[in-house]
Amino acid sequence: MKVLEDKCELQLAALQKEFDEFVYIVSHDIKTPMRAIVNLTSWIEDDLGSNVEQDILDNFSLLKNRVERLERMMNALLELSRVNTSNMELYEVDIAKLVSDCTEMIDKNLNVEFHITCNLKDVKYTTLGKKLEKIIYNLINNAVRFHDKEKMNVFIEISENDADLEIKISDDGPGIPDELKDKIFSIFYTINSKDVVDSTGAGLAICTKIIKMVGGTLAYYPAENGGSLFKFDWPKIIKIEKLKL
Repeated sequence: MKVLEDKCELQLAALQKEFDEFVYIVSHDIKTPMRAIVNLTSWIEDDLGSNVEQDILDNFSLLKNRVERLERMMNALLELSRVNTSNMELYEVDIAKLVSDCTEMIDKNLNVEFHITCNLKDVKYTTLGKKLEKIIYNLINNAVRFHDKEKMNVFIEISENDADLEIKISDDGPGIPDELKDKIFSIFYTINSKDVVDSTGAGLAICTKIIKMVGGTLAYYPAENGGSLFKFDWPKIIKIEKLKL
């Protein structure tokens, strides 16, 4: 049985490596023609001059927007494939400051109030700081981007058990319908049309893969106020050699 398990693990590792190489090559090779399409469209606009019907200009704008969206999706796919290899440095992180820094990155023009509760004996941990920042920022950003009210509230609660940090990020937005809650972690899936909310739909998939790598879990729950609540566990001690690469 042990021999079979080892063989399966080797085959899985080989397939993962092959997939990562495929994604890198495809992402790199597709970017060049995508940029060429945008450039050619701009050149055609310039050649046509100022006497152009607005419908034509709108179509050019739509074409460039779709190409740019495709490039962002390719970048997201590339980032997903590199979760186990990029930003893997361990360094000391002040968890409370990291959360505060993430909220500072949100558009200041938005009417959003952040409610942060930090119940930790020690706020400093040596961890994968860039990875943890990526997750917290993505979840906060999602809470804001998919909100449906003019005045937004986002709640961030950090607590701990013996082995893990427990982080909850919730909002008072529209929430997620029960029939869709299992789909939101799929790559490129979005509840709203991408024309309504310009998103690649890759954020939760990337977060899930990072958290799974360190041995934690990410889950969605309906918030008590009708919004969304995302909860994840993050190990207090991370040993690179023991990660699920």
